[in-house]
Amino acid sequence: MTRELSRNRQRRNVTLGSRRTSVSLEEQVWDGLTEVCRREEVGLDELCTAVEQRRVESSMSSALRVFLLTYYRHAAEQFEASPGGQPGFGQGPQAAFPGSLDSTLDRFHAEQKRAAGKD
Repeated sequence: MTRELSRNRQRRNVTLGSRRTSVSLEEQVWDGLTEVCRREEVGLDELCTAVEQRRVESSMSSALRVFLLTYYRHAAEQFEASPGGQPGFGQGPQAAFPGSLDSTLDRFHAEQKRAAGKD
């Protein structure tokens, strides 16, 4: 279920483990999370549950935004480094980056702990 909150924010219901809740995010953030789910071949509820299990002292909305930023930062780092250590930009088609979900979730959790001063 999607309920429009403002011109750009939407509230959607997600299931975190066995608990159903609603999360309010910008439409572009929902689109980004949907793209991550497609690339990683996981459902939105599964992704949200994984983020929920790793977030530290932040709202679920904030945690999802930071996770999305972390995911794409991680992807950009992978994209920039070619096998020979040379920059990857401008060298023709690049491979997609599915399969980085676990390492991104670990990185997200570490950054959450560091930001909360629990590292």
